[in-house]
Formats: sequence, structure tokens, C-alpha cells
Amino acid sequence: MGTAYPIVFTSRSSAASLRAAANQGETFVYPGQPLWQAEQGRLRMLLPGGQVSELTWGKQLPDGSTLIDVMSPSVSPDGQRIIFAGRKASPDAGHFRLYEIRVDGTELRQLTGGPEDSGCTAAPPMRYTQDGTETLSDTERKQVDYDDVDPTYAPGGHIIFASSRTPDLGRDHARRSTTLWIMQEDGSGKKPLSANRNNDRWPWIASNGYVIFSLWSRNREVISRDLRTIEPYTDDRETATLPTDSWLGAHIEPNGDFFGSVIKTKEPVLRPRGLHNGNYIFMTSSEIDENAASHMTVVQAKAGCIDNSPSSMAKESVLPATSDTLLIPGPSQDFNGNPLQLATPSTYPANQITLAAASKQKDGTWNDASYGIYLADEDWGQNATAESISLRKVFDDPQLVDSEPVAVAPREIKYNFQTLEIGDGRQTVRFANGETFDGPTAEVHNSAVSFAGNQDAPGQRTAGEEGARFNPVPKDLIETIRIYGSHRDRFDSPDKPRVHGDFELLIETPVEEDAFRFRIPPGAPTVLAGFDSDGKVVRWKSDAKPESGERTTFYAFAGDHYSGARPGFTHFCTGCHTGHSGTPTLRQAPGK
Repeated sequence: MGTAYPIVFTSRSSAASLRAAANQGETFVYPGQPLWQAEQGRLRMLLPGGQVSELTWGKQLPDGSTLIDVMSPSVSPDGQRIIFAGRKASPDAGHFRLYEIRVDGTELRQLTGGPEDSGCTAAPPMRYTQDGTETLSDTERKQVDYDDVDPTYAPGGHIIFASSRTPDLGRDHARRSTTLWIMQEDGSGKKPLSANRNNDRWPWIASNGYVIFSLWSRNREVISRDLRTIEPYTDDRETATLPTDSWLGAHIEPNGDFFGSVIKTKEPVLRPRGLHNGNYIFMTSSEIDENAASHMTVVQAKAGCIDNSPSSMAKESVLPATSDTLLIPGPSQDFNGNPLQLATPSTYPANQITLAAASKQKDGTWNDASYGIYLADEDWGQNATAESISLRKVFDDPQLVDSEPVAVAPREIKYNFQTLEIGDGRQTVRFANGETFDGPTAEVHNSAVSFAGNQDAPGQRTAGEEGARFNPVPKDLIETIRIYGSHRDRFDSPDKPRVHGDFELLIETPVEEDAFRFRIPPGAPTVLAGFDSDGKVVRWKSDAKPESGERTTFYAFAGDHYSGARPGFTHFCTGCHTGHSGTPTLRQAPGK
């Protein structure tokens, strides 16, 4: 069956492209921990006539090397170029770097990881040769032990991608963190864009230029039982809240401003993309570990959905039920009634989507290699079937996992963002411990702490008693804002391979007339909390109550995510209210 537009996709020997979390393991020896690798991977393009063009397999780069594995392709807004992650065979270290090729198969070139690329921002976990007998230099470690994945073209001649260039293994586990980065299209001018200690994945540029991505909210900091501080969670200590562990759909501007949520549900939000109908589509799974590919499906949701806010809810509280329909699942069975898996959706012209799909085998097992490339209609109701959405296979290599399809078609992006090149904002900052810092800083401010920013968000209406499920902090309760730093792990100690990151209070700033403003140096991922005149985290009750009759207890703690700051820039914090930082009315036109 032919297609109206070409589709670029990957064919790999495993379902690694469907996995969200980084692989577990510290791996202190060369070449460092491998992430999302398959033994073999090919970048392919399905042409309208049904022919398949091999874009990378067996083709030489300018230096004579070839790529043995690829993942996460994206098409330029003019529909003429493809950017993707690829890795080379030994003797190369084999980590993913970014590459670009024209849709006609010419001008294959490497964008990151070249001789001039300094790599990691600090010494990464890898420190010894493969046999563990010799210590590698910091320079070599930085230039080898990282992965660049999930690239996408951004406004103003930029590329945004996920990378492990900021070394960290996170708290209470050992998974390499990945954060968003931005650079020029020629690979120069690399700058961090987000500050997660876990994984940020799959950035996508909406038609207005916003970056939409998946954020692993696995913050391990909680409110102490006496409400007097924020502290790392331990199993043996009573606390007012519990740590988070969920994947949400987030947004950020290419300059690092206006960071917030797009979709916050109890279900993982993986690889979110905007549709022609104004909804978002994403894949979701009951697992986020190495075996995530065995339980995949695809759902739609309205922008701004809020059905979860774990860090700001008392651990004994529950949310009242909502009357809103938040998720619209895709079909669960194929045309023959067999269980169906759906993954890696992306928009396609004429109100369609392209995605990967696989049916359960006759012997009752799942076979990753049965994933093929499909087209479907994007509009479906709560009882979608393969027939009702016209699910149709357009390609399947029976030996490989075919996934990550993207339409090769032009699209328009409009966004007038503040410049990405700016001064360093050099200022003197006094920390809570009395020490001072004199150097590059960013300004963070909020002009309406108690503003009800999510009152129209899907998920706000209750099924019973009138009142919002998520209501902002009452005005004048917050006296000060405290900014805590969750420092990243270090791997530069002469004695210990890994020095776990500390957690500390960095700054305390007053709230006056429902507003605050402070300056902070870049570096540590941060979380914010609001405190009252008694020095306790502010708490309040929800307007609505659940069926149990007890109103939900909320706290002024934005611990669902880590925040960062860009030197020289002004960052707007959208308020200490539950649900956090939503943009319910932000409609996204299609494309990737």
C-alpha cells in the first residue's frame, strides 16, 4: 500500500527505541555504560511507491567509517534533511552521536563527538581501561563517555537533543541522567537546556517553537514530618510526603524559560507529540525499565491534563475523582482480535498518525520483530478499534523492529523567543550558609504566587462536590521561598569512583505582595518550597473532597521536577500551586 508522503523510520535488532529509562549500572571501565543500544540498526525511508531506501546501512561517512546502529530520527521543517542518533563499530567507543543526512541519501555527516567536541561538562563515571589496570585522563573520559540521542530541529537554526553530557547517576539508583541540550545546526555552541537528575527524553518542537518532551519525575526529596525542611527520602524516616516516580509531559522554551507541564497523569507520558486535532498523542507503558517494550500502547490527551501531583500531596491524601475524560486509548486488538501493541506515534499529513504496531503471536507470546510501520486516522473515541481508525500496515521487516516513524513533509514553526546568546549576568549572590558567589547568574521571579493558573485544565472538574481538585495556595500564607540544591554525583575523587551528590539549602528569599525575585548561579538542579511565618512548609486543603470525605492536603513544594537556570537569562516560575506550571490552553500544531 502506497503512502502520500515518505516516512523515515528505524529498523533495529531490538526494541531499545521503545525504552524510556537509561540502562542500570555504574560501569567505571572503558567505554562506559552503553545506553539504548541494539546490535544493528538501520535508518530507512519508505517512499510513496512502496520502495524502501537505505539511508545509512553500509554507507561511508567522510572519514570512511560506517554506522552500525541508529535511533530517534527527526525531519527538518523544510522536509529536506534528517537528523538522528547513530553509533559506529569498534574501534570506536560505540556511544551515540548525532548525524545528519539529506532525504535523497546524500551529505551524510557527523554533528557531535568530533575532535573539537569537549564532551562532558565534568569527569564522567568511566575512569579505567577495559581491563581495569590503568586510569584514563579526564580529557579522554569527557570525550568518550556520553551519548547524544533524540535530536530535533529547533527555531533559529538550532538543534535540541537529549544527552548524558552532564554526568550523574541520580539518587538511590545508578542510571545515567540525560538532560536536554541546544546547539547550532553545525554542532557548535552547545548549552544545557534542562536540569533533571534522571532522564529527559524525546524533545519535539511544537508549531509555536515550544519544546515538548518526556521528563522522568523521580525526585527523591520530600517534606520532613515536622514540615520544617525538605530532605532526601529514606525508608526508615517518617515524612509528610513521598518521593515521586512518574513520567510527565513537559514544556520549555528554547532559551530555557517557561518550564512547566503539558500532561501530568498517573500513566507514563512517553514521546508526546501534538496532533492536528489539538490533542497530544503519546505512548505509555506499565513498566519503564528495560522490559518496557512488552506492555506498550498509545493514547491521546488534551493539552494541560492534570491528574497527578505527588510531591505536593500529603502521603495519606487522595485526589477526588474527576468528571473529565482525560485519556483516549487507541485500539487494544488487531483486525483478527489478537492483542495489539502500539508505540512511537507521530503526526502525519491529512489528520493521520504514523506509528509502530505489533500483534501477539499465535503461540501467545510477543515478538519484538513483529513491530511494523502503520498509518491510522488520528480521530478516535473511547472505544477505538483497528477498523474505526483505519489502522493499516505500510511496512514490516520480519527480522527487525521497525519503529520511530516520522513523515517527510514540510511544516511551519513560528516562535519569537528572546535571543539565545546573552551576557552571563555576573552578580554577587549570598547563600544561606553565609558564603558568597561572584560570577554568572540567572534571575528567577514570580509575580503572582497564588495565581490559579490551571483552573481550566482538563482534570480540574470533580465528579461530585463542586470545587477544583487542584487549587492554588491561599494568598499571603507564604512568607519565604527556599531554594534547595540537589547536587549531582561527582566522579573526580582520587579514592572513590562515585561521590554521591549532597542536598542543601541554597537561598531563602522573601515573598512580598505575592511575588518574589532572586538570582542564582548555574550548576545544581534545584527544587523550591514555600514556608510560612512559623518556618514550616505551607499547607492547605483542596476545595473539593474525595469520596472518603477528607479534603486533600496540599503543600507548597514544587518537587515533581528539578529546575535549572541559564546565566544571563530571566526565568519565570509559574507559582507554588498544585499541578505546577501548566499551560492548559497551549495548542500544538502537528509535526516533528
